[in-house]
Amino acid sequence: MKPKPILIYIFVCVVIFAISLTMTSCKKLVQVDEPDDSLTASMVFSNDSLAQAAVAGLYIKVMSNTKFLLNGGMSLFPGLSADEVVRTSAMNNEEQFTNNAILPSNQLINVNLWKAAYTYIYHSNICIEGLQRSSGVNETLKKQLTGEVLFVRALCYYYLVNLYGDVPLVLNTNAEVNALLPRTQADKVYIQIESDLLAARDALAGTQLNTRPTQHAAMALLARVYLHMQYWGRAEEMANAVINSGLFTLSNDLNAVFKIKSPEIIFQWAPANLNSGDGFIFVPSSPAIRPTYTIDSNLLSAFETNDLRKQNWIKTVKVNSTTYSHPYKYKIYISTGVPDEYNVVLRLAEQYLIRAEARARQLRVEEAVDDINIIRSRAGLAELSKNISSDLCWQKLEQERRVEFFAEWGHRWFDLKRTQQADAVLGIAKGARWHPNDKLYPIPLIELENAPNLEQNPGYN
Repeated sequence: MKPKPILIYIFVCVVIFAISLTMTSCKKLVQVDEPDDSLTASMVFSNDSLAQAAVAGLYIKVMSNTKFLLNGGMSLFPGLSADEVVRTSAMNNEEQFTNNAILPSNQLINVNLWKAAYTYIYHSNICIEGLQRSSGVNETLKKQLTGEVLFVRALCYYYLVNLYGDVPLVLNTNAEVNALLPRTQADKVYIQIESDLLAARDALAGTQLNTRPTQHAAMALLARVYLHMQYWGRAEEMANAVINSGLFTLSNDLNAVFKIKSPEIIFQWAPANLNSGDGFIFVPSSPAIRPTYTIDSNLLSAFETNDLRKQNWIKTVKVNSTTYSHPYKYKIYISTGVPDEYNVVLRLAEQYLIRAEARARQLRVEEAVDDINIIRSRAGLAELSKNISSDLCWQKLEQERRVEFFAEWGHRWFDLKRTQQADAVLGIAKGARWHPNDKLYPIPLIELENAPNLEQNPGYN
């Protein structure tokens, strides 16, 4: 008699928890003896069902907490740090993001972002090592699962390096070694991200289920990563591969872009207990309740007249005689039945704008404008002339990225930094609150106290 799936999952969770006890903090990595995981690890990866449950456990972990790194946190916290959203009521830990005055002791920096990322990375490393050692898992499945967790590890490091700069590069489960790791230079972290995604792309060839990492998800993230690495030709190549795959099309209905069956979704995670983290964060629980977050006035005024994204992705409500505008890409606060919206990680619109930027960087303005116009047309805006100057093309591209990806996975925050415009733009938007050191978040205080070789970012005590 085969064990029931839920029992398999519970067993795997218990075993992985035992294996990963030492990852709770760097201090515990030093002080607590590592468990003898030789037996438990071999049990987890002894057959196909258990190996699948181990990877599923990672996805459940990712989606179990809102406002965490990969479930709403990257839409919220960088949105507060940039010029996208602001809180409508006082909450000190979050206001530190809005004021660009984050304390290293802020638990959101530690628990929701840093610790969450390294928890997912460590779980990924357990799976990678377990799958490599296993002789009981089907080789095809082993290859697929390895590719999936490599993608997750790369995704985590992409956000870590963009939030904190240089970060420890943890690539195994050796607790004693990891406890003493210094920060790795950001460019070397990017090389590892690229390596993981290339391996994931090759391992996931032929997979198409968009609720799991796929070959096209790996290529889509690679295209984005190559923009950061300034490899314009490679960025275009990866975006081309996704766009020309024929698997994805832009949704004609802007209100359906983030629905489960949207044709433009490249990768989405199924929620563990809600509809989507972003919906829970940005959509009020009732029309009569003030939204927790409202659109920054700078963003609200950035939309062109008749832009359908403003009409469909921002909702204006009046509560107690005060008008609020809040993000409305996701329409549902909490699902009361079958979820209608998942956690959309990658979508086709980004690939068009990545390709447009890659082409513009290579001085192929007309081709760049073609891609920009695809996004503008979907938004109900007039197409740009192909004869515009390179400078105007770049301005229009920045504009499209801003209004297409607002309050979505930190795009605006990261774009301002990678294009070296953060000081100029946020110096105006934030005024005296802004300082150039604010472009990086502080390393959490508790990590500095527990890890002897970590150093703080400039500007933080």
